[in-house]
Amino acid sequence: MSDKGKELLEGAYALSSPDDNIDYYRSFAAHYDKVFARDMGFNLPQAVASQFSKLAKPTDRPVADLGCGTGIVATLFSKDTIVDGFDISPEMLAIAAEKRRYRNLIQIDLTAPGPDWPSDYGAVVSSGTFTHGHLGPDALETAIGLGRAGCLFVLSINKAHYSAMGFEKRINQLAANGRIKDLTLSKVPIYLDNTHDHAADMAMLCCFRKG
Repeated sequence: MSDKGKELLEGAYALSSPDDNIDYYRSFAAHYDKVFARDMGFNLPQAVASQFSKLAKPTDRPVADLGCGTGIVATLFSKDTIVDGFDISPEMLAIAAEKRRYRNLIQIDLTAPGPDWPSDYGAVVSSGTFTHGHLGPDALETAIGLGRAGCLFVLSINKAHYSAMGFEKRINQLAANGRIKDLTLSKVPIYLDNTHDHAADMAMLCCFRKG
């Protein structure tokens, strides 16, 4: 792993607030695709896109990509999939725009109130955003609010934080209350590169439909 890759990785794990995210990705947006995603084998975009392709019906459109970053997930969808991207970093969104795979790109803090957010998506996906320092379990309510009834969700949640940060408890509550249904959980590796301290880190791939 390069020194730049190590710096990117350790910086991501040190984030703790929306302002931290804005500052961090302002510095590293230009290096993200090559140094982090490609060289370190960041696996979550592929895992999320693959699971989406397995579960999605033709009616599960359009798609909201939460924490879309530089737009890697959208490039893995079929060309006819309509996708809107949401992210807090204008620099990351600028790179996503260059990929020309998004209908709309929206700069937004998903931890803040947003009464005017849309609520008619057929699917909501997220790759690497539900974790410490990015989006916590409270943001699950925001995500669910974006979808219409029956909306498909494919969300990666860092396994180390799944129980510790309250994701597991919140998801179980949502299922018990009928807010979500058809819940499945599976484990996937976050990275394919095995030369750094986080090489063994795993994520929970959390899939369900809005009740």
